[in-house]
Amino acid sequence: MDLNKDVILGKLSSYDILFHYLKPFHGNKELKKGTLISNPFLPTKQKTPSFNVYDASNEWRFKDFATGDEGSCFDLVMRLNRVTYIESLRIICNDFQLGNDATRTIIKPPIKEIVQFDHTIQKKEFTKEELEYWNKFGINKEVLKQFNVTSLLQFSAKNKEGKFYTVTSNSSKYLFAYENENWIKIYKPRDDKKFRFQYLGQKDPDFIFGWEQLPKSGETVFLTGGEKDVMALVSHGYPAFTLNSETAALSPGIVLELKSRFKNLLVLYDNDQTGTKQSDILAKQHSLKKLQLQKIPNAGKDISDFFANGGSTQELRKLIESSLIPNKKDDTQVEKVIFNARELLELANIEPKYLMSPILPQKGSAVLAGKPDTGKSQFARQLCIQIALGINDFLGFELTPVHNNAIYVATEDNIEATQYLLKRQSIGLNVTPQDNLRFIFADTMEQEDILNHLDQALTDCPADFVVVDSFGDIFKGGDSNNNMAMRNTVKTFDKLAKKHDCLIMFVHHINKGAYRQAPGQEHIQGGAGLVQKVRLAIQLTEGEGNTRYFTVVKGNYCPKEYKQNSLQLEFSEETFLFSNTGKLIPTSELGTQPTFEKQDEKFSELERLADELFADKILSYSSFVKRYSEVTGKSVATAKRAHTNLKNLELIVECNGSYRLNNPKSSEKVAEEEEEFEDCPF
Repeated sequence: MDLNKDVILGKLSSYDILFHYLKPFHGNKELKKGTLISNPFLPTKQKTPSFNVYDASNEWRFKDFATGDEGSCFDLVMRLNRVTYIESLRIICNDFQLGNDATRTIIKPPIKEIVQFDHTIQKKEFTKEELEYWNKFGINKEVLKQFNVTSLLQFSAKNKEGKFYTVTSNSSKYLFAYENENWIKIYKPRDDKKFRFQYLGQKDPDFIFGWEQLPKSGETVFLTGGEKDVMALVSHGYPAFTLNSETAALSPGIVLELKSRFKNLLVLYDNDQTGTKQSDILAKQHSLKKLQLQKIPNAGKDISDFFANGGSTQELRKLIESSLIPNKKDDTQVEKVIFNARELLELANIEPKYLMSPILPQKGSAVLAGKPDTGKSQFARQLCIQIALGINDFLGFELTPVHNNAIYVATEDNIEATQYLLKRQSIGLNVTPQDNLRFIFADTMEQEDILNHLDQALTDCPADFVVVDSFGDIFKGGDSNNNMAMRNTVKTFDKLAKKHDCLIMFVHHINKGAYRQAPGQEHIQGGAGLVQKVRLAIQLTEGEGNTRYFTVVKGNYCPKEYKQNSLQLEFSEETFLFSNTGKLIPTSELGTQPTFEKQDEKFSELERLADELFADKILSYSSFVKRYSEVTGKSVATAKRAHTNLKNLELIVECNGSYRLNNPKSSEKVAEEEEEFEDCPF
């Protein structure tokens, strides 16, 4: 008879299949539930592993918290080998020597090797006094059993010299064990702080205490500072978990998983200096709420002490409710803007932080400019894709995102166009786009609508990088040469970037007159108002064929080599992807300056237009723009630039708030017209 899923699972467990095919990616003698490893489907190793296996209703499955990859053991074999479902069954049969005959003798895989520890333990029943110790925190015998906590009579282990020693419990020395499959954490509550905890066996660096006991979903879950705190919270009706220590890093994938299962994720660390500092760091990195315990009697510092000193579940509930009031404190609190020199030097993280070292800052605003068809949008989208997938480099530069999340605000391309472009780039990178890259289609939105949608998206799920394509569509001002209007537009988005600790990059254009010139910040449309306000300005320049040049034209903390030289890139017309050639070209050698002949031609053309439009007239600014557009058929923006050029070349001069030619035919005629315009409202 033909083998199928049920026949295979009658001979093997789903765990055995997952373990066997994931072994090259974890290299351990076992793969524990919840242990995070690098995603085997990604082309590069994850900087922050987020792939794990778990037991779901008697079937072991895999899931990646960051990318969203999940499935059964058969899905794993299909994806790893790029085969069909039927072919995956054949592979499993061959690898495990099952054969096609369901009645034949099955040769099972070797039994997993049992790890031999260099320690021994001797368990015993909890004494009345030991249970009283736990009960003062609200922890009863059932909770201790739930979290695999046992009482020890004694344990033996090797010292640094390799000799065994034995520690025995007594009425004044309790010995408790947090038991795991391959290692044990000993807790000696009555010992000095330095010797209170001890590990036997090989400690799992990614182990999360309480993870297996978490419900599938709920209202609030706590990240707290220790095993006892976890059990105390659970005993009072609140699910909780803890990392290996308060200073341990929290995986973005774990955060995404928990946010999908629980409405609130609260950080509740000790109220001492270390706990306060680390809870601030985690809350900021992952946009989490934190609950800060006030002073507790008897030098108490954690939630266990809170309960031991008479704190009730009702009091804790009130603390939780106050900590979950949306931004009430933050909205009313005035941000500190005055610091003395000592305070500045005491601030943490004084070194510049980068999203892409050493060019893109971690937060603030930036602009990527270039002429049409240089690939600006493709460049920005490629960067978004690689950040969202956790790929740790872009064009040879190290990426250090916090959330592995990006947002692309499209004001020009619609859904169909974006879908096509995203698919081409994803195929070129050999990756599968995931939830970590989001798109906001804003072609019909005003600036306020875009800001509101973006603010909500960043609040719901923090991102490292936001692209706004393009700047011209979100600019709020009639004149792009108005420095104040430019600065105000950038300031609005810059404020949002700082609020959410991310980098917002505008895709923008350069002036037409600079198409053939060497890159420079003065060529970016919008004048000084735009470039002065952003932290970073990059120009993408077209070279021969598919060659492009990446030039930093402004970067406060960027090395000089990337300001004085341009990075030579290659652009693929097939995949819409950029690659780094590794060559740096002096920026001054790029482009060609306009010849004097072309400058003379441009001046003559402007002079002719001035004579035709003004003639014997005195025109207001708005009248000139209207007549220029009518005569030439060009846009209002072009008309405004022409007016500026006429002023700069002194072909026209101001006259009572309006303008006239700088070569009037007769002083009497001009005087008459000036007198006529004296009472005009403009």
